[in-house]
Amino acid sequence: MQGGIQLDPTTAARAFGTAYFNLLRRGADGSLRLSSDHWRLEELSEGRFRFAAREPEAPPLELRLSEVDHVEWDRLPKQTVRSQIRFALANGDLWTFSGTVDESVLPER
Repeated sequence: MQGGIQLDPTTAARAFGTAYFNLLRRGADGSLRLSSDHWRLEELSEGRFRFAAREPEAPPLELRLSEVDHVEWDRLPKQTVRSQIRFALANGDLWTFSGTVDESVLPER
């Protein structure tokens, strides 16, 4: 990922703000799943990120910090408003939340 910034969990949680994000999950095996639901971070507590979907039929989504190798923010070259918060998991999977990040809380680039 070109131009990525490593984030600690607290900074990542603040960067989500209150916006909803698209979620793309790339498996270590090369599989790719795009969620049709839109996710917002509900809370970071008890060693896990908890997400809630805008769509009422979607189940809650949790990600344990113990599963996360690192968290990174980046913006693709043609993006001007949207950017990504990426969770690289210890098992090789990559979860990418794409949306409007609160960039004011990010470390200096």
